Amino acid sequence: MNIPETMKFLRAAGKRITPERMLLLRIISDNAHLDASEIYRLAKVEDEKISLSTVYRTVRLLEEMGLVEASELGEDHYHYEVRLEEHYHLICLDCGKVVEIPPVDAVREPGKGLGFEVVGVKLELLGYCAACQKKRARKRKRAFSQVIAKRSQLPGPIARTIDLREVPLIEYPERVSRALKRLKADDLLEIVSSPPDRLKTVSKMLESIPKAKLITLWTDGTSCHAVLRKQGRS
Repeated sequence: MNIPETMKFLRAAGKRITPERMLLLRIISDNAHLDASEIYRLAKVEDEKISLSTVYRTVRLLEEMGLVEASELGEDHYHYEVRLEEHYHLICLDCGKVVEIPPVDAVREPGKGLGFEVVGVKLELLGYCAACQKKRARKRKRAFSQVIAKRSQLPGPIARTIDLREVPLIEYPERVSRALKRLKADDLLEIVSSPPDRLKTVSKMLESIPKAKLITLWTDGTSCHAVLRKQGRS
């Protein structure tokens, strides 16, 4: 960002050129994709008196004037960057790394086909960077070893496995009950779900399912695993 030109723009728009605004403009210009708290932390180093409310008011003003763009970048709060040429973001869901990529004309085509005039595009592609893909591969390998070890300790073989990792939690009881109906009495049913922080919730939900006894429940760091035994007659 050309700070002197930006100052002229602010002045022409009738906005005061305060030291705080100049400081925050420079920080955003030098550090793309920071959120308000990160901008505040850097600003505090140079100006101990600056407040977080000043940061929020300033970034909102700069956004309204079209000097700064706000994007969520896969999170539940905004990150700010200088508004330059249109570009898209590749966002790593593990480490949070953000990579800017140039626009693709084809992205605008669906709008044109529907008679919609596209004047701007904000696109976020979520996934995993190369380094995080390697870490996830190592985790999956360790997780597989844990699953094999846990299965070897079960009182019998797994009769059926269902994967609920992409299923809303509220649908678990119906899906599990449906799977149990296809099993014989005393058969073991394995359920794979995610994320691991749902372990207690999943446990309570599974324990409440009729004709099902929870044998074991564990997490391998990436998913929850549970094994149920079908009770009663098949």
